[in-house]
Amino acid sequence: MTEPQKRISSIRADRVLGEFGYEVEFPGSSDNNRMRLIYAPNGRGKTNFLRAIHAALTASPEALQALIEIPLARLEITFADGGSILVERAQHLVGSYSATATLHPNEQGISINVDPADFAGRLYRLFIGDDRLAPPTDDVREGTRPDGGSLAGNRRRHGSLTRLLDTVERMLTQSALASLSRESAQTGIYNQITRTTLQGSSELTASEARAALEAQITGLLEQGTPLEQYQLLSMRQLRDIATQLGGVRANNRQLPIVHLILKPYLDSLADQINSLAPAYQLIDTYVKGVNRFLDRKELQFTAPRGIRLVGRDGKSLHPEGLSSGERHLLLLLSQAVLATSDSPLVIVDEPELSLGLEWQRDLLSELLRCSQSGNVQFLIASHSVQIMGAVPREDIVQPSEAP
Repeated sequence: MTEPQKRISSIRADRVLGEFGYEVEFPGSSDNNRMRLIYAPNGRGKTNFLRAIHAALTASPEALQALIEIPLARLEITFADGGSILVERAQHLVGSYSATATLHPNEQGISINVDPADFAGRLYRLFIGDDRLAPPTDDVREGTRPDGGSLAGNRRRHGSLTRLLDTVERMLTQSALASLSRESAQTGIYNQITRTTLQGSSELTASEARAALEAQITGLLEQGTPLEQYQLLSMRQLRDIATQLGGVRANNRQLPIVHLILKPYLDSLADQINSLAPAYQLIDTYVKGVNRFLDRKELQFTAPRGIRLVGRDGKSLHPEGLSSGERHLLLLLSQAVLATSDSPLVIVDEPELSLGLEWQRDLLSELLRCSQSGNVQFLIASHSVQIMGAVPREDIVQPSEAP
């Protein structure tokens, strides 16, 4: 979950482009309050507003320099715990400004004055968006690398979408490995088996032992089988045990001993499944979210192999070879998933570009679903009627105009 002190409660900007004001409120943490949509005709400063927020929330020399050229008089970002970031200019809309960061409302903030003379030259140019129309930087023929090898298991290419998918892949895999690591440190299965075996015979009758084993195994198979599709866990051994139990008589005298020995293993497996549940939910939401949009191709994920894109013929597809809309969709959903770990606010400028009408209608709900585990907030600027139709009217922000 996003830490409370990182959650944004409000954003206000005055005199963007010298004329327009924006005020955005995030009053709560539910899904209904995680997304705000900005609508305004062209030339009302939407992109400048988003660029200013991005720069103000980025602690770097490049961000400080970017703010020099963004035309506004004042920007204030307030956090849920009362902390704030304030950027303001005394006179001109561009150039020198002061920035103040306050951790808590009753504490004195840290202030700096920034002047264009502090920077020898333009360090970089900030874009909020993606490279969906940029040509691939290398050979993107399906199923092959430039050296003739297979793409499967080796997607380390130079395209930005490929690098982004590699980052998502690492995040999903590390989430699963971290879950298993926590479980392994806590369970001590062999220690439990040793202890229960040394305790002696079970107090259960043969029929009671069999019923208890069958009930626990059935429950574990129901909970654990979905994890197998992403190869997070194998239930093969448990199925073999269930088959063996099904082949013995209900009054077999060895059943109480079998129950005594298997109980620690079954309890450990239950701990594994519970530990992996958050990782499974994150992976499942992302994979199904992407595939809800894709047609005639599919995104796949397994813990051993990572992320793959495949066509309906089963052959691997290179991410940079997708259509502009497909690449844009993957970029947006991937960023939403990555934000669950470290970014309380995701800023998107005109997400509808390159997307068909049906995708535009479903996009915002999918962004919320993919990011639900991190309680991520979204600030989106759009001209699309389809996009706006997916957001309650009260969540649409329009600029005010200076008298």
